[in-house]
Amino acid sequence: MAQRHWPWRLAVFVAAVVTPVAAEERLVVGMTLLQAATSTGAVCLDGSPPAYHLHRGSGGGAGGWVLQFEGGGWCNDAPSCAERAGTRRGSTRSMDSLEVFSGLLSNDPDMNPDFYNWNRVKLRYCDGGSFAGDSELRNGSSVLYFRGQRIWDAIISDLLPKGLAKAQKVLLSGCSAGGLATFFHCDDLKGRLGDAVTVKCLSDAGFFLDV
Repeated sequence: MAQRHWPWRLAVFVAAVVTPVAAEERLVVGMTLLQAATSTGAVCLDGSPPAYHLHRGSGGGAGGWVLQFEGGGWCNDAPSCAERAGTRRGSTRSMDSLEVFSGLLSNDPDMNPDFYNWNRVKLRYCDGGSFAGDSELRNGSSVLYFRGQRIWDAIISDLLPKGLAKAQKVLLSGCSAGGLATFFHCDDLKGRLGDAVTVKCLSDAGFFLDV
């Protein structure tokens, strides 16, 4: 009777499948917390300061900037906004100070060939209203701050002297609630930077029909 060799071949195949692959190196970027912005009323839902993460560009990409709004839905009324204020969606006090940069924010030229060496910024989302609005809600001793517009102003004002004012090309982007924020602030960013700067805006899943 002929010998059967398939068990050995199967063992080799299984071994090849389960061989561990080295983990991809991740880019982790620290948070810039805008403590001084609270004096202008630029605060998260709970009154904590706004924040962003910046990874500097280099070489031929030093004149380019990617600004990405963080997404994360919305709160719809006082109870849902009060609940949100105690989470990372409404307070920088509840956020991790380190953020992994991937996708459009990656520094890997294979994963992000167009923007890997640009200046890349993640704008943290903590106002519950797509970086829009300028009001507050007082209920006894508690206050909810809806200051998305002031947060946007504070972050851009902080980035301008850090090189954004001398940008050659800028991409403003965001997904979902961040995509809606992209619509809100695209023209404003272009107006701040002037006609000499190429500004493009990419809203990913940021258009919502009210039906």
